[in-house]
Amino acid sequence: MKKGKLFFLLLVFAIVFTGCKKNEPDEEEYNTEDEVFEGDETSYSNGREVKDGKVRSYFTGEWIDEEYGNRRPLAIMMSNAASALPMSGPTSASVIYECPVEKRTTRWMGIFEEWDDLERIGSVRSCRLYFLHFAQEYDAVYAHFGQAMYALESLNSGEFDVLSGGTKGIEHPVTSMYDRISRPGKAYEHTLYAFPEGIHKDIEKKGYDMKMPEDYSGKFTFAPIGEIEEYEDYPDAVFLQPGGNGGANGFGGVKATFEYNSEDRKYYRSSYGNPHIDELTGEQVAVTNVIFQYCDGAVLDENDYLHFASQSFNNECIVFTNGKMIEGYWNTAEGLGSPARYYDKENNRVVLNNGKTFICIVWKDYADEVVIQ
Repeated sequence: MKKGKLFFLLLVFAIVFTGCKKNEPDEEEYNTEDEVFEGDETSYSNGREVKDGKVRSYFTGEWIDEEYGNRRPLAIMMSNAASALPMSGPTSASVIYECPVEKRTTRWMGIFEEWDDLERIGSVRSCRLYFLHFAQEYDAVYAHFGQAMYALESLNSGEFDVLSGGTKGIEHPVTSMYDRISRPGKAYEHTLYAFPEGIHKDIEKKGYDMKMPEDYSGKFTFAPIGEIEEYEDYPDAVFLQPGGNGGANGFGGVKATFEYNSEDRKYYRSSYGNPHIDELTGEQVAVTNVIFQYCDGAVLDENDYLHFASQSFNNECIVFTNGKMIEGYWNTAEGLGSPARYYDKENNRVVLNNGKTFICIVWKDYADEVVIQ
């Protein structure tokens, strides 16, 4: 390995394993005794009862066909560039991640449980190492086309189940799932999509075991079916700007906003000043829960490639649900790639309302630019 590449890879891992230790809350603010984490190994507290051929989704808490509820999801990279919109398929994702990338814009990663009947998903873009780590929290098969150099070693290692497009540096690319469509007026880089028929073929060729592990403990805790977590005593929060109006944090540059609708209890996403629309359905992206997950980050090189620590012990988070704001912290007590868990200031697991969740990875250096109204 070249010395320059080795240096950067060591820097990446230094951020992952030590970056999360900066600015930890005092013990007086958050109790960090071991009992905080009791029961995490069985954190999916709702069980896996089968009812009329359905189970509760690990990722939405809602009933889902057993076939899909016990199948590993796909984590697919999606372009959020203004020139690439509209996206195809985001309203079908159970969970969406949005993270800053170079040039201080953002990129999305959708966690898809039911993708088989979609016309297409995309446009598909390239991997950043931290997205790959976040995908492991769901035991997801990770799909991308292109990558930053800092992700190549992991993508080629065989340690992760990946569906990599045939780009420079990829040793074992897939051959069936990616194709281009005509998009007049759009740049060539925004014409690549993932197609379900080809996804099935490539998964079969790779020989990936798609059964969800029996010991998977889940990432979220959800309210019981038919019940709403009201959080009546918590502050109202109905308009969210994860990057405010700033430009260097990524979210501000894409004018990311969420607006709460009390009628359906959902948060509606806008980008670049317009509703964020799914091209396949014509619907605006709307979710039941939004999480601001504050992460340590660093600039890796002169090209502004970034990295974010996907591990934490007491980094802050804010959970938004039912029009309320629950401040607290997040932890990955089980190590890199284990599900991040969200706690309130009294060390209780935050209970989400059943439905889809949008997670914004907020760079801690720009935390003061977040706007919540």
